[in-house]
Amino acid sequence: MSPENKDGESRAWARALREMGPYLGIGATLAVTVLGGVGIGYWLDGRLGTTPAFVLAGSVVGILTAGYHFYRLVRVKQ
Repeated sequence: MSPENKDGESRAWARALREMGPYLGIGATLAVTVLGGVGIGYWLDGRLGTTPAFVLAGSVVGILTAGYHFYRLVRVKQ
């Protein structure tokens, strides 16, 4: 393997990682967003003594926020 070929491969690898970067954390971002909404709803239910009202509302808000974030990421990358 010549040094020129090795340099070209490392540049291609670096370019591929740069292009994949925004997508690598999308699963964690979506999970944290949904779980954050559920967690806040659970906390509010405990503080206010309501049963599942805020957990359900937090779930819906978390899912909608995660969907919006995903849509924005995909739209920007097109």
